[in-house]
Amino acid sequence: MNLVFDMLKRIITAITLVSLWHGIVKLGDIPAYILPTPWQVLNTLYTQRSLILWHGGLTLSQILAGLLISSFLGVVTACALDKYQHLQACLQPLLVILQAIPAFILMPLLMIWFGFGLLPKMIVVCLSAFFPITLCFLDGLKRTPVEWIELADTMQAKPFHLQHLIRWPAALPGLLSGLRLAAIHAPLTVLAADWNGASHGLGYLIMVCHGRLQIDLMFACLLCTVLLTLFLNGGIRWLQSRFIFWPASS
Repeated sequence: MNLVFDMLKRIITAITLVSLWHGIVKLGDIPAYILPTPWQVLNTLYTQRSLILWHGGLTLSQILAGLLISSFLGVVTACALDKYQHLQACLQPLLVILQAIPAFILMPLLMIWFGFGLLPKMIVVCLSAFFPITLCFLDGLKRTPVEWIELADTMQAKPFHLQHLIRWPAALPGLLSGLRLAAIHAPLTVLAADWNGASHGLGYLIMVCHGRLQIDLMFACLLCTVLLTLFLNGGIRWLQSRFIFWPASS
């Protein structure tokens, strides 16, 4: 029942925002090349679906590849920081510095080093997603319930079993929470990276539409980006609800 009410609230909110948008355009007599109506955007989304799907598919593949790589590197780094405490004093400031610098700003430098193509954008996604994944998984490892560890000691569990059967499952909700945060920022990072010498992707298409004043197609691309972000976030939430049946450590 709560899920139904939650869905109704979201639908009502969406209808209200779309109606407000349509009303502003009509009452203000705003031309379509400045602000199109929602129906013009939806019509463009349908008529240009092949073009948007092609660029959106490339953007999605870059995001997924970057998230997978950053998840692996984040888990390895978090485990290393947890096992070797002295590494935290050395690496944690570096992680904070990487997070303080917007990843897409490094795009021109990465293009000089690695050339044009998918690799620089994948690296940018990895850099933007690495910090939240690493930090959340490390925090989950450190918040493993004491009673779980004491029970494992009572049963004379080996360090390998303690790590893989107790501490990793306890930290898995934290890992997925960090992945959800990364999945929110990753599409925006890829869009910004597309503005630096790209020849495909939603960010490139938005840049082309801006130069040609195709505002309806630009809004359609932005809507596709929003839907892509919601899809990633919803997919991770589904995984979290489907496979994690134990409470998060606190």
